[in-house]
Amino acid sequence: MYHRIYKAYSSLTKGEKADLKRCNLIKIADSSAYFRVLKYSGLPDSFQTIRILYLLVAVDIKQTAEAQSVAKALLNAGVKENKIIQIVRSGDNGIEYLKRQLVRCENVQLDSLGEIAQYWGDNVRRRLLKDFILASEN
Repeated sequence: MYHRIYKAYSSLTKGEKADLKRCNLIKIADSSAYFRVLKYSGLPDSFQTIRILYLLVAVDIKQTAEAQSVAKALLNAGVKENKIIQIVRSGDNGIEYLKRQLVRCENVQLDSLGEIAQYWGDNVRRRLLKDFILASEN
């Protein structure tokens, strides 16, 4: 699902991408660029799709061998553990806190980011914290 959204997002014009970057999680669903992504991807209008697109917009996504998982990218960007704990404890609003931290990251793996956005919930937030802590102890 997130591969199709990323491919559709990549085909947008610079102006449409800029329009999406200015949107918050709620307003993105009212953007004409969002509906173009739905058209190009063939996906339904769902909150899952909105979350995925919301995170993809401002993040440096790579599909190469040197791409990092979200947890490693956050660690390498200098994000502190207490910020990750804040994301985990924020519930559904944590997706906005996560995006604020992801903007600082480079070379984020599409699969890792897509899975987090698609399945956002208690288990995913808990796994993010677990992966972050395990990555920091290496």
